[in-house]
Amino acid sequence: MTKTTPPIRLDLPETLRKRRGHRFYEIPAETPELYTTEHIATAEKVVYLKLFSAAGDWWITEVERETGMAFGFVRLAAFPEGAEWGNVYLPELEAVMVHNGLVIVERDCFWTPKPIREIPDISSAWSH
Repeated sequence: MTKTTPPIRLDLPETLRKRRGHRFYEIPAETPELYTTEHIATAEKVVYLKLFSAAGDWWITEVERETGMAFGFVRLAAFPEGAEWGNVYLPELEAVMVHNGLVIVERDCFWTPKPIREIPDISSAWSH
């Protein structure tokens, strides 16, 4: 039996915890700090956290634990051809609430960390 390391819970305010029904800031302990995977080929970088909503999807590869600044790939539903890599501030995503709470950003509680090359949603949108 493989022993897993408990996830890290970032010490950031959760404004929609009750509505969401799960912790937003729970990340795998192995998630690298911001800017520490620049030497790794993009296809080999690991996505540790997947966030989603009706508005888009975010695949996170690095997180700065103190501030909640993260780096990853985003594909917005309204502009999928504009999918791109970049920084995202997790507290802004956590606070998104549109249409009286019908649209919020959630953490995929069943996500298993995997390399980008194994994620069709990213590899088909990004071909470098």
